[in-house]
Amino acid sequence: MSRVAVLGIGDLGGSVLRILAQSPEVSHLFALDVDGARCAAEAADAAAIASYAGRGAHLAAIPVDMRNTDALAAALRRIRPDVVVNTATLQSWWAITQLPQPLWRRLEEQARFGPWLPMHLTLALTLMRALTMAGSDAAVINVAFPDAVNAVLAALDLAPTCGAGNSDLLRAGIRWAAARRLDVPVHDVAVSLLAHHFHVVYFWMGLDREESLAAYPYWLRVMYGDRDVTAALGAESLWAEAGRALPRGRAIMARTAASAVEKVRHVLRDSGGLTHAPGPAGLVGGYDIRLARAGATIVLPEGVSLPEARAMMEQAQRGDGIESIRADGSVVFTQAARAAMVDVLGYDCPVLRPTESAARADELRARLEALAAKST
Repeated sequence: MSRVAVLGIGDLGGSVLRILAQSPEVSHLFALDVDGARCAAEAADAAAIASYAGRGAHLAAIPVDMRNTDALAAALRRIRPDVVVNTATLQSWWAITQLPQPLWRRLEEQARFGPWLPMHLTLALTLMRALTMAGSDAAVINVAFPDAVNAVLAALDLAPTCGAGNSDLLRAGIRWAAARRLDVPVHDVAVSLLAHHFHVVYFWMGLDREESLAAYPYWLRVMYGDRDVTAALGAESLWAEAGRALPRGRAIMARTAASAVEKVRHVLRDSGGLTHAPGPAGLVGGYDIRLARAGATIVLPEGVSLPEARAMMEQAQRGDGIESIRADGSVVFTQAARAAMVDVLGYDCPVLRPTESAARADELRARLEALAAKST
């Protein structure tokens, strides 16, 4: 009798819901969203799709405003979830692409993703506080920019269990590319990886054709059985093949949803299965982990210490426009990212403090809407 709650039923949350509704590990599935009508429709569709597979998880839709901590805590207290999947955000990553192309390309290429952190942190922070209020010990898979959000939450003693998507999307692609070259089944190939959200963005934005990756370190090893085939297959070419094969646009949600569901299954099976996730135990970037109900255990590459791995990922996050995340959870943005946000949006935030996240998110939304209106 495993109970799973999915928060934020948009493109990604809806995909997670549909897969989980077919999962034998899940007996009760709850969809939570501020839009009650959308939430109910998505839940009904997930239940109908699951019926084709002969699955019968109990499915319920619950309207709730995630900015209301008390209301969210009350809902979680009633649900009593074993696992919570958070896909809720105040702004989807693709929203800026609604601007004229020269503007959104400047934001993508110069400001990068980091300055939009308030849009993803705000609801995740409310969720973790609400779980505490509800007295819940549920595992939390946070898919809202976990490479940075989870590290901020950890500084507040509110760390989710881990994230999903991001570097895990590359890991799956590398594994497939290696299996294709070796002409063996994918499950015979093992990939060990240290990587950051920025490494996904690097290929998505085409920066691999104009900016060196040397400043943003990663670590990769590919094993076939007991043989290390990384050098033979070419680490850089595997990396590039997987990156360029990432689904474009909103189609990437399907792979991200599959990554999130895999994490849920590991938790519910409580087997300590080996996987990869961004933001495990509040760390910056993506690590290999063993995942069970008790939490995520970091699995470091042979010969790499935790301080070395952390230094790599904290350097890589600068590609996202984040200079550092301080011990109190404050986020310092790079000068280039800050300057681009000021230039395009008139938004100036050199340092984001967690207590300011909601207000900064509102400011960002207002400035983006004003720019969009001005540009039409």
